[in-house]
Amino acid sequence: MLAHMSRRLVQQPTFEAAVQSILDDVIALHGAEYGNVQLPIGDELALVAHRGLSAPFLRTFRHVKQSDGCACGRALRLGAPVLVSDIEKDPEYAKFRKAARLAGYRAVQSTPMMRKDGMLVGMVSTLFANVYRPTRIEMEILAEYGVIAAERLVDLLGHTALASKAEQMSRALLASIEKGVLADTADERNDSKPEFGIKEI
Repeated sequence: MLAHMSRRLVQQPTFEAAVQSILDDVIALHGAEYGNVQLPIGDELALVAHRGLSAPFLRTFRHVKQSDGCACGRALRLGAPVLVSDIEKDPEYAKFRKAARLAGYRAVQSTPMMRKDGMLVGMVSTLFANVYRPTRIEMEILAEYGVIAAERLVDLLGHTALASKAEQMSRALLASIEKGVLADTADERNDSKPEFGIKEI
C-alpha cells in the first residue's frame, strides 16, 4: 500500500495536487470519514485542505497553536503523531468538543509530515465518526508516508517559501467558507478516488 500511495504522490504535477493526493490516500488508508491537511506558518498550523468538514470546524481550526489541546496542536508541540480515540473522554480536547460534535466526529489522529532532516512540512489528520483507534500497521505506514510526502511537497515548492504557500492556500479556503461554499477542497477530483481501501492492509 505504501508503494501505491507513493506512486500516486510522485505523479502529481503541482503542490496543490500533491496535497489533495495526500489527503485522499491517508483518509483511504485509515477508512476515515473526514480529513484535513495543515501547513506551518511560523509556530502555527494553517488549514489548507479538507474532506467533509463543516464551516464551524474550519473556522475553529483555521489556525492552530502548539499550546492548543487538539490532536494537531499536540502533534505540532511534540513533533510526533497524536491519537485521540474518544474526544469525549480526553480532558485536553474539552475546548474543541463543540466543534467536533457539530462536525460529526468522535476520534481523530494527527501526524506531522517531516523531512528526514526534521523540517516540518505539514500535518495530516484523519477524523472518525465513532470512537476509533487506527491499527499499528496503519500508523506505521502513515509515519513512513509522512516522510515521503514531506520530501515531495518540498520538491514541488521550488523557490516558493512554504509559509507563503500556506498563506495562499489558507486564504483561498477561508474565502470559500465566507462565501458559504462548504464543498470539499477538490470536488472536481471526485472521479479519481484512491483505488484501494483499508481492507487491503
